[in-house]
Amino acid sequence: MIEQEVDITIIGAGVSGLILANEITERTNKKVLLLEKKKKFKFDKNLCYWSIPRNSLTDCADNRWSEICVLINKNKMIYQTKGIEYLRIKSSNFYNYFLNKLNKRKNFNLLLGHSINSVKSLDNEVIIDIGRKEVKSKICFDSRIENNYSKNQLLQHFFGVEIIFKKKVSNNVLTLMDIQNNKKAFNFFYILPMGENKVFIESTYFSQNFFKKEKYKNDINKYLLKNYSGNEYKIKFDEFGIIPMYELRNLDSKNHIKIGTAGNWVRQSTGYSLQNAFENSKQIVDCIIAGKTPKIKKKYFLNFLDKTFCKFLINNPEDGILFFDNFFRKNKLKTIVNFLTNTASLLELAKIIISLPKFKLIKTAIINK
Repeated sequence: MIEQEVDITIIGAGVSGLILANEITERTNKKVLLLEKKKKFKFDKNLCYWSIPRNSLTDCADNRWSEICVLINKNKMIYQTKGIEYLRIKSSNFYNYFLNKLNKRKNFNLLLGHSINSVKSLDNEVIIDIGRKEVKSKICFDSRIENNYSKNQLLQHFFGVEIIFKKKVSNNVLTLMDIQNNKKAFNFFYILPMGENKVFIESTYFSQNFFKKEKYKNDINKYLLKNYSGNEYKIKFDEFGIIPMYELRNLDSKNHIKIGTAGNWVRQSTGYSLQNAFENSKQIVDCIIAGKTPKIKKKYFLNFLDKTFCKFLINNPEDGILFFDNFFRKNKLKTIVNFLTNTASLLELAKIIISLPKFKLIKTAIINK
């Protein structure tokens, strides 16, 4: 068996893996090996994020929206605040952006088409079996989710399609949520206008079980019939995803550490992860430079709020509309975005908590505690 030794191994060349690899190789001379099971990079998803706080992708977006719409019970709320935009980058452009930087560095190497047979964590090294090769490194960062999703926990699950219409349909206003009157499971549509006749439409659920793809497709067909009747179209691309809205339990060791969704880098109550990947990668490299075991600072109060909000939606699915109506109607866009990106002040958090259904939320918080 061929042996290869490096300082750091990263498993998975997704959002967290590439951002972390870039941070490590840019700020240290550590030799990094990035392992990826797929054989090539292609456009496989849309990556969306807010323009604040800034990161290295803020100026690289394929689409930018300054006008944000939320629809609840046929009531339309429009938000527009100077300096705040919603951004989208194609995953293929995301991959190319980081790979172009990484491939120029002598302390970086990428292996595509390699599945992981096993990862063994020892006292001073991690041994990774990838078939005919055995990789040894001092630290392994691992983005794989190895367990099935837990029962009785909240999931964000969605199916979206990119549609080309024959006639103009878009005015470049982003619909962040078009909430549907569904008392069994919280459901909304997410609409990204990408041109005058090009739109991405997604059916999203917050519930404990995800569905077969036909269910989401039927949702979208009904939505198209209701809102785009008579306009011919063709579907160019589709995307399906499941995001756990709860904390995954990991048995991290000092040298085998989960990252990305597997490492709870995704915000439980929102599903946003890109900004966390930048912040968490910075914290990890700060630890490496200081000679400490890599560790992410936990935001205990935000985590408690997230757990409470998610448990509220499990226990009170019929109140989901009221919950989000209060959240959007009673708060300014900057406060909302700061909450969604983990940068809200204590005053902003207090305003959000006060705006929500108090009795059931307090009851949920007590049970959650």
